[in-house]
Amino acid sequence: MNETCHHVRKTDPSSDFDVCVVGHITRDIVKVGRTRRTAPGGTAYYTAMALKRLGLSVAVVTKGAKNDRQRLLRELTVEKVGIFWKDGETTPTFENTYSGRGLDTRTQVLKGTGTPFSAKDLAGISARAFHFGPLVKEDIPLQVLKQAAGKAKIVSFDVQGMVRPARPGVITQEDWPDKKKGLACVHILKADETEAFILSGEKDMGRAAAVLASFGPAEVVITLGHRGSLIYTAQRLHKIPSWTPRRLVNPTGCGDTYMAGYLYERLRGTPPETAARFAAVMAALKLESPGPFTGGKADVHAVLSRK
Repeated sequence: MNETCHHVRKTDPSSDFDVCVVGHITRDIVKVGRTRRTAPGGTAYYTAMALKRLGLSVAVVTKGAKNDRQRLLRELTVEKVGIFWKDGETTPTFENTYSGRGLDTRTQVLKGTGTPFSAKDLAGISARAFHFGPLVKEDIPLQVLKQAAGKAKIVSFDVQGMVRPARPGVITQEDWPDKKKGLACVHILKADETEAFILSGEKDMGRAAAVLASFGPAEVVITLGHRGSLIYTAQRLHKIPSWTPRRLVNPTGCGDTYMAGYLYERLRGTPPETAARFAAVMAALKLESPGPFTGGKADVHAVLSRK
C-alpha cells in the first residue's frame, strides 16, 4: 500500500456522522422506453438517500450552480441529511437511456460537468466512513482521497467517474493513470464489469478483481447487473446472485443503492458476503421505483427471509 495513505481504524462513537458521501448531485434526464423524466441524480444523491432510509446519520459534500441548490437538495433536506454545499460554476448534467434485459444497457451523454472537489471541502467533517462518487475523472483529486484516508475507518470509492474523461457528448471510458496511487487510499472499491476490465487490464473477472485488490483495497465489489455481483476479499472471490424485482421501472442509482446497503452492513460488522446479499436485495427493490430507495431495513429482510 502507498505509504502516503494511512487508514485510521477509529472506534470513537462520537464521530459526527456514520457516512459522509462526497460527490456532485446531478441534473439527470432519464429515458426508459417511451418515458422521460428529469430529476436529481448522481452517486451522492442516491447513496445518501438510501443510507438515510437505513437509519444512519449521513452527510453529503457536494457542489453545484447556486440557482440549482434548492431543487437538487429538496429531498435530502426532507430526509434530514447533513448537507455541506459549496457554490460551483455549473451543475453536472447527464442524459441516461436504458434498454436490454434488466435494463442493463445504458447510453450516457454528458451535457455538462461540475466544479472539482478539494481537500478543504472535507475540513471539519468527521465520519466513520467516507464514500466517494466521482462522475468524471477530474472530480476527486488524489489529495482528497489521501485526506479522507487519514480521517476515517473506511474509505469507500465508486470508481466509475475515474474512467470517464470530462468531455461533453456520449460517455467514453479509458484507464485511470493514477489508479495505483488513488486506490492505495481506498478500503472498499466498487466497479462494474467494464470498469474492472479497463482498470485491471484483465479479461477474466476473477483475475481482474485480484489485480484491483493488489492496488490496495481490502474489499473489491464488482456489480454485474442482472447477473449479480462479485466480492473479492482476503484472496477469495464470492459470487452473489441478483434478486428479481417485481417490475422494472428505473435502474438509475441501483449501483449506488447497492453500495449503501453494503456499507451499512459492513459498518455493523457483517461479513462481506452477507453484506453483499443484503445490498443485492436493496438494489432490486430500488429498481421497482423511479427515484431513490424508499424502503427500509424491514423490506430488505422480508425479501431475504423468503430465500
